[in-house]
Amino acid sequence: MPNPTMYNIFNSLVTAAKTTDVANIFLSNRPDVTKEMTEFVVIDLPTEQYRAVKGNDDFIVRTDGVFYIGMKAKSDNTPNISKQTALVQKFLDLFPITDDYIVATEPAVILKGSDKSGFQITTISFNIRTKINSYKI
Repeated sequence: MPNPTMYNIFNSLVTAAKTTDVANIFLSNRPDVTKEMTEFVVIDLPTEQYRAVKGNDDFIVRTDGVFYIGMKAKSDNTPNISKQTALVQKFLDLFPITDDYIVATEPAVILKGSDKSGFQITTISFNIRTKINSYKI
């Protein structure tokens, strides 16, 4: 059974990502491209989760999250900068991401370049804090 805290974090981030109308959402890694995709986002929690001291603040777990945003390159394999920029901006406009379970803040954008599969990748890393009493299964 997955860790309930991680489940809540992923669920909150997927819910937020769906509001951008991105066509494909994956958790932790992208599978091999078996169908024609023009865009995708991979949601990852690449760092350890740290427990905050209850009573110290209003949050119980601190961690980091990453959106890996991929946009299909043009037919000549050059970046589709206008579409990539527009999609990245939709994700930046989500911040701060807040719901009953998490608060995600402080997005930082890094341009990664080609993934060697015909996509240009941009990452948005951010801080995540879970709210006290937000535990659910």
